[in-house]
Amino acid sequence: MRLTVFHNHTPDALWEKSLGKLIAPLAYSELKKMGDVHTAVFNDGVVGISVSKNDSIVYLKVRDITRRRGVGKYLIEETCAFIIESGFNTVSFDIKSVPVNEQDGLIYFLGMQGFVQSPEDPLVFIYREDFDDEDGDDV
Repeated sequence: MRLTVFHNHTPDALWEKSLGKLIAPLAYSELKKMGDVHTAVFNDGVVGISVSKNDSIVYLKVRDITRRRGVGKYLIEETCAFIIESGFNTVSFDIKSVPVNEQDGLIYFLGMQGFVQSPEDPLVFIYREDFDDEDGDDV
């Protein structure tokens, strides 16, 4: 089976155990209240999950064992595409709620995915498909 991201999909029964481990102590119902849920699944197990609300990513979690294998990259790509296809020009990610000991790694990861630091707030990162125009200048 291949890695697939489902948007606002009711979790399959096969996903429940891996989903519960990934998002503990939260419940899936709490994530749904936060916004649109994007679930990365591989071999009938949840390996990553993100939540977006309007033009922002408000939650992101990837199983430790699957990190550095492309799960987060694919999940962020699919989440950003969902947000942009919903009519927004940019995607923001405020990392203030991320534990401090994980922020440096997340900042590096977001930079690798095309996010740039907001000039107004160093803990907010912005993604826009057209950050680089044809001349190579930032838009």
